[in-house]
Amino acid sequence: MTERLFQRDSYLKTFDARVTAVRPEGVRLDRTAFFPTGGGVLGDTGTLTGPSGLSRVVETMEDEGGVLHRLERAGLAVDDAVQGELEWARRYLLMRYHTATHVLTGVMFNDFHVRVTGNQLTPDKGRVDFAFEQFDRDVLEEGFRRANAIVAQDLAVRVSFVPAARARAQAELFKLETAFRHDLPELRLVEIVGFDTQADGGCHVATLSEIGRLVLTKTENKGKANRRVYFVLE
Repeated sequence: MTERLFQRDSYLKTFDARVTAVRPEGVRLDRTAFFPTGGGVLGDTGTLTGPSGLSRVVETMEDEGGVLHRLERAGLAVDDAVQGELEWARRYLLMRYHTATHVLTGVMFNDFHVRVTGNQLTPDKGRVDFAFEQFDRDVLEEGFRRANAIVAQDLAVRVSFVPAARARAQAELFKLETAFRHDLPELRLVEIVGFDTQADGGCHVATLSEIGRLVLTKTENKGKANRRVYFVLE
């Protein structure tokens, strides 16, 4: 399996690795800082430089063997040494949106008992689906106000790894309406110190001041108990 360097250091921009598999759809490495699409967050893009020169990574995704890097052109072979480099500006935007989503969903869950049914984060906007028993626009706007107040406190964000059984015993770590289905021996926790902790495998900023300000842009009714919420960062 691919060693996921991004889970220990979300600010790692370049790294050295070795090609372990070459597939028609991309290459797999022994280690990577590229985050694969998952959990509603887009995967990373960037470059891999090896014996045949530089190749653009146009998509990063999961496959059965780990993390797969889809390249703009072929040329790498098994055992090639490569240097990877992230498209950092894009990744950093996704980190900001991801951490902002944790703040917002933490407020909605902790203060209003509203769970999440889905999300999608891009470098341009965030989208979160909330399971309201009865939608209340005032409650949502208050949630954004409280989220921005927490961001203004500039709390630290920390990552830790704990045995899965211990994590599963803490229901507050899971904000999704659906059950957590991944069968893992340990879970990665993302803690916004003094506010909220969630089980999560993605990339985050180190302090909340890096997020900016969450601005609610629109909502959509996606069913009896599901409200789709869009926001941007300023």
